Amino acid sequence: MLSAPPINFTFDEDEWISPQVPPPRLYRNASVGSWGVTSIGRGFDWGKEKELGKLHESPSTLTQELPPAEEKGTETEGSAHVKTTAVRKHNHAFSNKSPALKPTPMTTSPKPIIATSLCRPPTPSIQPFTRSPSSPRPRRRSSQQRVSLIAGRVSIAPIDPPSPPPMLSENLRRTPSSGSILSNTSTRAPSPSSEQQSFLGGRNISEFLVEGEIGRGAYGLVKRAREFLADGTLGPPLVIKQVIKSRILADCWKKHPKHGTIPIEIYVMSAISNTTYVLPPRRPWDPSRFAEDDEKNEWIEGQTVKGHPNICPLLDFFEDNHYYYLILPSTTPERKPNEPAPPSDLFDLVEAFPHGLPPSLIRTYLGQIADAVCFLHEHGIVHRDIKDENVVLGPNGKCVLIDFGSSGLVKKNGWDTFSGTLDYAGPEILRGERYYGKEQDVWAFGVVAYVLLVGECPFMTAAEAQEGFESPFANAAISLDERCADGKEKEGEEADGGGAVGDAAGLVRACLQVEVSARPTFERILQCRFLAGNGGWS
Repeated sequence: MLSAPPINFTFDEDEWISPQVPPPRLYRNASVGSWGVTSIGRGFDWGKEKELGKLHESPSTLTQELPPAEEKGTETEGSAHVKTTAVRKHNHAFSNKSPALKPTPMTTSPKPIIATSLCRPPTPSIQPFTRSPSSPRPRRRSSQQRVSLIAGRVSIAPIDPPSPPPMLSENLRRTPSSGSILSNTSTRAPSPSSEQQSFLGGRNISEFLVEGEIGRGAYGLVKRAREFLADGTLGPPLVIKQVIKSRILADCWKKHPKHGTIPIEIYVMSAISNTTYVLPPRRPWDPSRFAEDDEKNEWIEGQTVKGHPNICPLLDFFEDNHYYYLILPSTTPERKPNEPAPPSDLFDLVEAFPHGLPPSLIRTYLGQIADAVCFLHEHGIVHRDIKDENVVLGPNGKCVLIDFGSSGLVKKNGWDTFSGTLDYAGPEILRGERYYGKEQDVWAFGVVAYVLLVGECPFMTAAEAQEGFESPFANAAISLDERCADGKEKEGEEADGGGAVGDAAGLVRACLQVEVSARPTFERILQCRFLAGNGGWS
């Protein structure tokens, strides 16, 4: 569907701004935890220390302010929780019609060795880490509400999608990409011309049986569905992500030479899904490393596949007047009768281990995430919204990176806007500086690694994030030492020398460097001792 000539992924994207659109209405005040964000466009006052203190004292108040859609268990930003690995081609699929990703010319390092497996390690005998009573566990919040940050000022997207969807405005015009202010109309979608519109995909939502809603948020809805087949039966489980056209941010569009302007999420996911990849030897963190047999292991070294094993593929997409519909596979095992539903993502899994996951599981999941992001960076793509809620758990220890709604192609001038979760935003973004994407992905990966180790986010205020681990008295540093130091450094170490929590702490500290240039690349992250074992750096 998305055929195109070879792409140079290092470029300056154009921004789209819609003229003569009424300014958006202000929505109710929405608190985003202790960051001090209170309403659209008002920004964050970094000097309100007293208010920050009050927020820490009464976290329950924040929870009460959130609308019902903010409760855990709902999906936001249209990010799909993808459940079961049945990858199925549709009659209108574009599997072999999209451009295959080519490494950016700036990449000089060899292609990383990337692997995963479909066998789950046995339940570790290690007991979950327990924090001492003297250091109570701070509140951990779901990061479902996405915000937009422009030069240090914050805008909060409304929680619920519009119903009915709004009519689209007139055609958009280009403006220079140097603009640093998100205008009132910069989230409007390119609308059809006055001529009769030809919708992409040639499909309709009526071709699917929608079984239920997984979640909803500011940017769309996520639903469980099955396709009606030609013989009248239903196909395998699918996930349909409905993205509201009028809510797509200005820097989240990409001009396609054939199909015009489309969401960057579709452009990136389709390109990834049509890139051939030769499976390398299994990596040290492979989930099957504890398995006694390989009967159920689908990993075949040297096999050529499409896309990356740890990145959610895009099966198909289509549109109507109000939505883009992304058809995604379902990767999470279906719930068994008389059994509780398994955790669907890393956020849910951490809730089951509130003081940190066993080291073997941390190594398994961090290795797969790092593999996936290394693949993206090698091909000139940045995710820009890495967090535990965007890592979906599959069967047998496999995990999949989802939600490319904030992704982008590497730009030589970087970005001055950020759409994501403040808990995972690097200090340079919180200071309102331009950033280049890859280093932000490393920072967010470091936050995820910390969460898996300790069970909570490392930084609860912008001031803490700005300080990082530079002070030994920082709360994040103290909690990390309690988990990984004082004689516990070798806990979790496996036969190959990897998996020790002391090395995991070293990886976290390396990724959460306040100085952007000091952070490692993902190629180097894959070589750390915690993931790679003996011979890796620590």
